Parts: sequence; C-alpha cells; structure tokens
Amino acid sequence: MPSHRPALAALLRTTFLVVWVLVAVSCKDPKREAALVAREQAVADKEAALVKREAALAKDQQAVRDQQTAMDKRLKEVEAKMAKHEEEIAQRHKELDRLESEMKAMKVAYETKVKRGPAPSITAERVIVIDAATDEVLYERNPEKRNAIASTTKIMTAILIIEKGDLDKEVIIEESDTKCAPVKMGLKTGEKYTRRNLLTALMVKSSNDIAQALARDNAGSVAAFVERMNAKAKEMGCADTLFINPNGLPPINDQPEPYSTPRDLVKMAAMADRLPDLRKMVKLKTYTFTKGDGKSTLLENTNRVLRTYEYCDGMKTGYTQAAGYCLVATGERDGKRRIVVVLNGTSSGVWKDAEALLQWALKA
Repeated sequence: MPSHRPALAALLRTTFLVVWVLVAVSCKDPKREAALVAREQAVADKEAALVKREAALAKDQQAVRDQQTAMDKRLKEVEAKMAKHEEEIAQRHKELDRLESEMKAMKVAYETKVKRGPAPSITAERVIVIDAATDEVLYERNPEKRNAIASTTKIMTAILIIEKGDLDKEVIIEESDTKCAPVKMGLKTGEKYTRRNLLTALMVKSSNDIAQALARDNAGSVAAFVERMNAKAKEMGCADTLFINPNGLPPINDQPEPYSTPRDLVKMAAMADRLPDLRKMVKLKTYTFTKGDGKSTLLENTNRVLRTYEYCDGMKTGYTQAAGYCLVATGERDGKRRIVVVLNGTSSGVWKDAEALLQWALKA
C-alpha cells in the first residue's frame, strides 16, 4: 500500500490542475463581456438608426409621391382649364364666322333687293315666291291661308306617278277612268297608252279623265291613290293640305272640301321641279297626243306665261270657283331659278301676276 502513495498524489495534483484550468476557462471575463455588450449595443443602435432612417426615407418618398400626385392633379386642372379656354375660343371663332357669314348674306340680300327693287303690285289673294335652290321666300301674301288649289293638285299626282317609275309601261283604260267631269281628253275603254304619254298630256292640257286613269293604274283605285297623296303631303311636311281626288275638282256628295296653302303648294312644286322627266313635260308649249283610234290632236299648254315670258319653263294651271284662277310658274335666268305660286287670282290677273313676279324674282 505505502508504495502507491506518490503515484496517487501525482494523480490528485493532475486532477486538481485540470479542474482548475476548466474552472478558469469556464469563468467570464468582465472586460470581454463588457466589450461584447458594447458591440451588441452598437449593432442594436445601428439597426435602430437604420430603421429610423428607412422610416424617414419612406416618409420622404411618400411626401414625394404626394407632391407628385398633387402636381399631376394640378396639371390636369390646368390642362382642363386650357382645353375649356381653347374650346371657348373656338366657339367664339365659330360665332364670329357665323356673324360674318350672316353679315355677308345680309349684305348680298340687301344689294339683291336694291337691284331687284320693290315687288310688283298684284291682285291675287294668296301668293308665294321662292328661290328654288335655297327655298328662300322672296315674296308672300297670305302664305298660310287654306283654300282650294284646283288643278295645281295635279303636281302631287305627277310626283307620285314619276316616283313609281316605269313611265313607258302601258295603261289600259277602264270604264271607270272615262267617268269624269268636263275638261277631259275623251279616253275610251280598252285604249292603251304609256304612262309617259298620259302624264305629259295631263301636265300640258290638264285633262281630268287622264288624272283618274293614272291614279287608278298607280294605286289600284282612285280612293287608294288619294290616300297616297295625303300620306306624301304629310311626309313632305305639308300640314295644311287635304286632297280628295287626283285632279283638283270640287267635292261631290259628302266629300270634304279640299285645301292647301301657298306655302304647302310651293313645297310640292319644288319637289316636282327636281324631277327631270316632269321638267321636260311642263315646259312644252304644245304636245301631239295620239289617241287610241290613231288620230292625233295637238294640245296647247294651258300656261300662257310660257308664251309671253321667255324665261318661264313651267309648271301648272288650275281653276275652280272656290280656288279662282291658279298658276304655279317656274323660270330660270343666269343660273337663278324661281318658283311662283299664284292662287285665287282673276281670269286676266293670274297671268299678269305670275309673269310680273317671275320677272321681278329673276332680276337678281
């Protein structure tokens, strides 16, 4: 036993030394710990500063965005104001142009009236004169007064016949076509004529049996044709017009009184004046009409102004006791085209009135 003591003592010393070293190693160094704490605080301070800086940067960026939004809004407001201002300027320019145009037109109208002079003295009760190109009213007397218009009714009849077309198609005369009041061609049942021949004779000589034949051919019956006439008048804006037949004859039995006005009739005349086929017919001073039996008869146009005034080229006459003597006269000179409507005139005055008004209107 005693021989082992030195070795045991050495072992104990070694063990103690190891334990001391371990204890020494495991103990914290205050300086180092303080340094570590300081470093960690510095890092934390930097992180806090960074967060603060980022928050400040975000705030600055938001402020920049807000400023940009405000600037964009302001810019839009300015642009809107500028656009509105430019629009107002454009409107003012338009208004100035309109006023300038009106002043020029007034000047031309005044100079024209000076050249044309005062309207002639006339006797007819209902009158209107227009520029065919512009529909400008140059003169009027009782333009809205309703009354009969006699055979000037056939202007509407002609419009519907031409609008249907196929003017060279044959019409076979039926017995109902021949039963008509005086002023007729004397058509006979079974005779054949083209629509063009019948319509030309109608506009030149104003034969009432021809009007009935064309109306029946067009719509199947005279009654159906009259419905078309009134529908067409309504379509054209002729609110003061009523047709009861295709020829303008007075009413029979319980028919209502037909009527129209100078203003409505001149609308129909203006439409008719734009139909080339009709223009060719109404300007004829005479027309050779060949009847069904082969015999020809020379028809003289009932419009006397065609023969007394060189610039007259149409359009239609009329007479009934209610309407008096009527004439729609057209004429053209130096590129100026005029339409004259004379209603409720006298047997001699209607021609003088229409020619005087046509001459006056064509001066300028």
